[in-house]
Amino acid sequence: MHTQDGRTVAGRAEMAVIGAIAGLAIWALVEHLSDVITHPHVYLAVTSFVAGFFAVLLGLSGPYRVVRAALPALWLSAVAALLLTWAGWRFDTLDAFAEAMHPILAWAVFVSIGTPFAAALLRDHHSLRDYGHLFDVSWSILVRYSAGWLFAGLSWAVLFMSHALLEIVGLTIIEDILDIDGVPFVITGFALGLGLSVVHEMREYLSPFLVLRLLRLLVPVVLAVVLIFVVAALLQDPGKLFGNLSRTATLLFVGLAMICLVSVSLDRGDADAVRSQWMRLCTAALALLLPVIAGLAIYALSLRVGQYGWTPSRLAAACTAGVVALYALTYAVAVVLRGPWMARIRQANILAAVVVLATAAAWLSPLLNAEQISSDSQVARIESGDVAAQDMALYELAHEWGKPGQAGIAVLKSGAVQGDTALQASVARALSAGSRWQFERGEAGRGTETLAAEIHAHLTVLPQSASVSVDMLQNWPRYRLRDWSKSCADNADPGCVLLLDRFETGPGDPQGLLFIPDQSRKFDVLSVFVNGGDLVIGEYVTPFGDKEVTVEEVRSILAGRYEVAPSSRRSLWVGDVELFPEF
Repeated sequence: MHTQDGRTVAGRAEMAVIGAIAGLAIWALVEHLSDVITHPHVYLAVTSFVAGFFAVLLGLSGPYRVVRAALPALWLSAVAALLLTWAGWRFDTLDAFAEAMHPILAWAVFVSIGTPFAAALLRDHHSLRDYGHLFDVSWSILVRYSAGWLFAGLSWAVLFMSHALLEIVGLTIIEDILDIDGVPFVITGFALGLGLSVVHEMREYLSPFLVLRLLRLLVPVVLAVVLIFVVAALLQDPGKLFGNLSRTATLLFVGLAMICLVSVSLDRGDADAVRSQWMRLCTAALALLLPVIAGLAIYALSLRVGQYGWTPSRLAAACTAGVVALYALTYAVAVVLRGPWMARIRQANILAAVVVLATAAAWLSPLLNAEQISSDSQVARIESGDVAAQDMALYELAHEWGKPGQAGIAVLKSGAVQGDTALQASVARALSAGSRWQFERGEAGRGTETLAAEIHAHLTVLPQSASVSVDMLQNWPRYRLRDWSKSCADNADPGCVLLLDRFETGPGDPQGLLFIPDQSRKFDVLSVFVNGGDLVIGEYVTPFGDKEVTVEEVRSILAGRYEVAPSSRRSLWVGDVELFPEF
């Protein structure tokens, strides 16, 4: 019996058996290999090799027979496993390595990008430069795997439904089979392999064509949004817009989406690319806007690194930004030179894919040792003395950045800052902390005391007979302590002012108003009240008549030119400015 394209039922069985073997192998690696191989790095090498081998083999075994696809799957997974194991030597334990995550992601990128090139070698060496073939293989593997996993999920849904049905009549045969060790993995692999085989057989009906055509519809929409964003961004202060990594990540995600949409629109060749002049103009415009997005992402990341130094996540963002910038530069040049600009972009995509492959390999090698670079950066910043206590990456150095991080901690303990008792106490807490939460909880307590003391040092309390201690400020939210300590210190004349009085008649502790300066030399005013041994923050107070509290009003208060007098109830009068606190 033959399938529609000539593959026999034996071909489906072959793929299903390969999938089942893959599932059984993964189960054995997870459940039993650690009992046989006790060395963590040998275990990592074997696990990554087996997982990579079956992932590549199943991806290539549709268009090519299993025996033929096995060789490139072997060498690609072997190289990837060696690189991942090399990266694993940065850590003492597999748990620490797994928590870092970025080496595993780099390994996955290396295997994913390398698989289409391995497929090209199965055809002939010239196919390495054949963009059409690489494009078809890449999208074909993506669609086949997506459909294969969908079929595996549906297979499990049928199994659960069948079990529920048989259980009505008292039969638990399906549950009994699933309780056998390894069987769930075998079933999943079997369904995945069978699904991959059938999807390849039906490639004339289930191809990337539909997905690509749908994605093309998004080009004008994304172009309009990006154009509006770029215009708005260029009219504002970029330092305020892009001063944190989360926005950098958003920009990089948008840049990668733009790269995908441009590539999808140009397809494998001019004959398959978008045909209407309007869509080609939109695609060219999207390519020309990509350098702007890449530049803003690099600028945003540079601000973050300048503020807080390098970390593995920021290095990963920098590598991603470099790749996006490479795409952006080649795309823009291809469009500006006009002529066969679409063909130039296709060739640029091959170059960029090779660069991504090389970057992933470098990330797993000492060439881009993220932990070492991050540790050196953070230690240098701490030794310079310009880092606030709450911004020191001590827990990361002690527990998350492997051997380089531990070496960095050793430098801090024995180097130029060994005489800094506060820092050494924080280092000791970081080393002894069982979790990040435990460390940050301890550091938060110490940081709160410091921030409260900074506010108290720049706080004028009126009347002079009133007494406010540092302890009374420590119940304030940490984010307010952090912001207000900076505001009070940066605007020392007149600084922060606390006026205590009896705004509410009757017995009890006094109430008051707290004046906090902002960058525009205006003052935010908050109601406060004494409750036992704490100074409790109330609501923001806005002057009547939409007036503002300026330096002049606060200086009048300091000079004693104010009165606490009744309105509908007692309020503070500074000249003609009335402040009515709510407690």
